[in-house]
Amino acid sequence: VWSSGMWVCTATGSTAAMAAAGGMPMPSLTSDSVQYLIREHMREKGSSALMQDNKQGGFPDNGIIEDGQKLHIRWNSQTGRIFVDGSHLTHHLELGDEILIDNKAPPLLLYGREQI
Repeated sequence: VWSSGMWVCTATGSTAAMAAAGGMPMPSLTSDSVQYLIREHMREKGSSALMQDNKQGGFPDNGIIEDGQKLHIRWNSQTGRIFVDGSHLTHHLELGDEILIDNKAPPLLLYGREQI
């Protein structure tokens, strides 16, 4: 990928951060799917630099990774960042880094006090 970075989000993270970046709202907040959006994606003419077996075919700048799918990217820009569910969680990228994204994270359990 030649880009300044990418956004990756869960269904709950897609409602604000991803929408502001140009992504699409996901159909269900309880979905296990993950959405990605390549920022300022630059491609060589006639190049299919990225491959993914997805419903849209080829590799779009924005898409959904569903159960059983994986997105494997080799970073071709000097530097970049991945933003996860907004701008508060980021990872710096450098030329040659490889990224594998799927939806196999363990569920997040929230604990809190009961209100009286």
